[in-house]
Amino acid sequence: MNYQDLFYFIKVVEKGSLVSAARYLDIPTSTLSRRLQAFEQQLGYKLVHRSSKKFGLTESGQRFYNSLSPVMSELEIRSEDVNSELSSLSGDIKITAPIALGHHKVKAWVFEFMELNPRVSVEMFLSNQNVDLVKNSIDIAFRLGSVTLNDWISRPLMNTEMLIVATPELLALYPQPKRPDELAALPLIVLKRSAFWRFQCGDGYAETFTPHAHIRTDEITFALDAVKRGLGACCVPRYAVEQELGSGELVQLLPDWSMEKRTMHMIYPHRDNLPLKTRAFIDFVMAKVSDGAVDA
Repeated sequence: MNYQDLFYFIKVVEKGSLVSAARYLDIPTSTLSRRLQAFEQQLGYKLVHRSSKKFGLTESGQRFYNSLSPVMSELEIRSEDVNSELSSLSGDIKITAPIALGHHKVKAWVFEFMELNPRVSVEMFLSNQNVDLVKNSIDIAFRLGSVTLNDWISRPLMNTEMLIVATPELLALYPQPKRPDELAALPLIVLKRSAFWRFQCGDGYAETFTPHAHIRTDEITFALDAVKRGLGACCVPRYAVEQELGSGELVQLLPDWSMEKRTMHMIYPHRDNLPLKTRAFIDFVMAKVSDGAVDA
């Protein structure tokens, strides 16, 4: 069935004549008449009586109209609702991020954006697994490290430095390491995605250390809780321990050695007509990071 011709038929009945319907649809009356005749041929029965002075529905046309008119009206209403939502700052946004990144960075952006736009609702997926963005209908994802996804745009937000931290109490029990290989003397807490710790000193010399895990986990908050209990030292992103370093609860080890930086990206579908709410959130986040990648 040609649904555009069905729409034309509904409008002809609602407007009461071909002339009025053609004017409403902004098409020639002759074109509308031909489309209506073709629609009748496709259906196999006549829908309207037509003459120069009279217009009316056949019995089949009346039944057809009575059955489908409510459906078309509902479709029009729903289409208008969707168009209104897509063109306004309202509706749902689905966002995903790694757990620690979500807690330490993304949630503050989400909360502030929602306070500024109270008609926007957010569904948040925090997971250290790579959530299937298409299957879960994700609008915006935050990722650490390189990102390669077809038909998705990746925007770098900030660079985060990795560093080794421990409690002062733990360091009182072990010799203070001066080189990466001396970390082997300490109990170590290892994140599964950081199997190798790469260091570089000021003169450009690089060294890779393979930690032997006293505790191994895939979750930064769990690792930091273990570090704070004095169970070991751990390699974590700076953003996750800024407060603890400032208070002295944790201490950075090997401060003369730098570690690799990982870039935080915001990714979203590559399409021209993003819903206004999604575009607004993207612009909001980019403004928060001063339109470029910074260190954090």
